[in-house]
Amino acid sequence: MKNSLFTTFVYSTLILLLLVACDTEQQQTYDTPVSGTDTIYVEDVLYPYFISAKHVYDSVFQNAHITLIPVNARRGMSLLFSDSTNCVILSRDYLRDEDSIVKAMQLPFRQIEIAKDGLVFFAHKSWQFDTLNITQLTSFISGNSNVSNQFFDKFEHKLIIPSMQSSEYAGLLHYFSNNKASVSINTIVIEDRDSLEKYVIDNNVVGLGMMSRILKDSSLKPIRIGYVDSTGKRIPPQIVHPGFIVQNMYPFIVPIFAYMKSEKQNLAWGFATFMEKDPTVQNILLKEGIVPSHAKYNLIRED
Repeated sequence: MKNSLFTTFVYSTLILLLLVACDTEQQQTYDTPVSGTDTIYVEDVLYPYFISAKHVYDSVFQNAHITLIPVNARRGMSLLFSDSTNCVILSRDYLRDEDSIVKAMQLPFRQIEIAKDGLVFFAHKSWQFDTLNITQLTSFISGNSNVSNQFFDKFEHKLIIPSMQSSEYAGLLHYFSNNKASVSINTIVIEDRDSLEKYVIDNNVVGLGMMSRILKDSSLKPIRIGYVDSTGKRIPPQIVHPGFIVQNMYPFIVPIFAYMKSEKQNLAWGFATFMEKDPTVQNILLKEGIVPSHAKYNLIRED
């Protein structure tokens, strides 16, 4: 009887120790907003900007270990939907099919807007046109062959894009597809953006890119676009510059979101909110060419 009680005691003690050990291991691996280990996928066009800002985060949170991995926009969203990551950072909103799935399945995803960029149509700096109005541009993208002018005749309704998986193409759908899954214009895909820009220069064609990238290359000419704003006011073509994104006076503004898998305030959430709100990070992102959404700006108009 004594041996039986002793054996029971030993087994009970071992089980208790195992449970305590498991609980301790879970506490050690569980992350908080300021500590732990996680991987965040960042859209390839944004990756250099967030790598530049990450050293600020690393210097503040020494117990937080974030790894950033570049992906194209569609792949990044697929990883979020497949439960393979807690966070992706993309320069676009949901596509139509993604938005439908989120709403239909009531997924607990959340968006944190970190910054803004702009969708830009660009050509070689020697290109004869400086501006287009929104009617001309819409006709060009819709493939309206009945409209004849120098612009359409020269470019034969072809547009050079990075990829169907890119945020540039998602922006094209958002602004020009009239809620369709594609646009009518013929597209030439060149996935490497350096090669795409060289192709635009060498072949004197029109490409699609992000303002933050295109303005860094003086051999490229971003095309100024005249448009009609939400109040019906006609806005003349303005110089392509982040200052007009700040003033909400650029026609093709692109949001940069951190997409969170859940509402949990975990390590990925902590990283995203730091990128969103820290003044030093905001200054770095602004110098990289994107416009932090929650920074304060003092704009000086030039006469």
